[in-house]
Amino acid sequence: MAELIPEYGICSSRMNDGEKRLARRLEKKLGKDYWVWFDIPVGPCLSHPDFIVLHPQYGLLILEVKDWKCSTIELAQKDFWKIWDTSSDGQKRLIEV
Repeated sequence: MAELIPEYGICSSRMNDGEKRLARRLEKKLGKDYWVWFDIPVGPCLSHPDFIVLHPQYGLLILEVKDWKCSTIELAQKDFWKIWDTSSDGQKRLIEV
């Protein structure tokens, strides 16, 4: 079982639903030699990726979680996405990411 830093109980209040699901899966499915960090500052710009996974043999994997469903994706291109946002008052709003 992977080690999540900080522990799930400490950081779960800051996670959205997709991040919670992924954190549990990473903890459960990865071996004990994996370390997983949630929301830590990285690089000169101090960006905060959702997860950083480290394995001593395989290296680093940086993950950014987008809790979208296929039905909400209007358009997906290499550098441009159109997503239907239904989080506000049940109305659909097209956002560009």
